[in-house]
Parts: sequence; structure tokens; C-alpha cells
Amino acid sequence: MGLFDKRLNQGFTLIELVVVIIVLAVLAVVAVPKFVNRTSFEDYTVRDQLIARLRLVQLQGMNADPKDDASKNACYWLVVKSDCFYNEHTSKSGGSCANPSQGSVCNNESYNEFAPVKFPTGMLDTKKYRFDLQGKLVEGDNSITIDGDNGLSITIETEGFIHAQ
Repeated sequence: MGLFDKRLNQGFTLIELVVVIIVLAVLAVVAVPKFVNRTSFEDYTVRDQLIARLRLVQLQGMNADPKDDASKNACYWLVVKSDCFYNEHTSKSGGSCANPSQGSVCNNESYNEFAPVKFPTGMLDTKKYRFDLQGKLVEGDNSITIDGDNGLSITIETEGFIHAQ
């Protein structure tokens, strides 16, 4: 019995060491790339968030009530910059919409009313998007390319349908 007691206290078994090495290897494969480099999930997240925001701006433009002065004189925008995008609404005078602010919304936390979505610089080109009462694109490109590892893009059809490519 004394012989078995000594053996139990001498160290780790080979199986325990192998299990620890396997766990460390899995963690290295999964966790390290998230801190070192952008993942492909980020491209999909930016695309999905951009589609959701485009559809929101489209609905806001379609829901403008021509009989309500406040609604009739509002323009709803999605402003895309090189490192973030955000929603903004401006006033309309003489049938023309005022341009959205292109200030430092992405870098200034006091602009919370715009709810910016941040992403690595250079994933998207700087553009402004606006829709009319029928949901058709009035301003902006109908094709948006996300410069990432997956070659993702968004298309806005002439009828107003917004979808991923």
C-alpha cells in the first residue's frame, strides 16, 4: 500500500498532459486569430448591419406623411464613412434635402443619437443613401462592395429591394 501512495504523488500522468496540450492547441487556433486579425465573421456582420440600416432608412422615407409638415419636410439618410456608418435626418426646404453632417461622428461619443456602427477603416467607401416615398433609391450607388476577406456586396434594385450578393 505504501508503494501506491508514492506513485500517486509524483506528478501528472501522460493522459493529463496530452489533454492539457490539446486544450491549449484548440484555444490557440480559435482565440488567437480573433486578437491578431480581422475574422471573416466581421465582414458578414458589417454587411448585415448595413442592410438593416438601409432598410430602416428606406422605411423612414416611405413612411413620411405628405400631409404632416414635420414628416413631409424631413429627409432620412444613411451616411457611410470609411470607418463607420450612421443614420441621420435633415430638413427639406424648397423641395431639396439638406446634406447630412459629415463631421467626426465616428470618433465622437457625444453623437449617440446617430448610433454609429464602427468597423475597420477601408471596408466601405464613403457615400450617402436616401430613399423616396416609393422606397426607391434617390441618392447613392445601387451596388455596395465590402472590402473584406469574403468579397461580399449589397445590391439595391431599381424597385427598392435591398439584398446581399
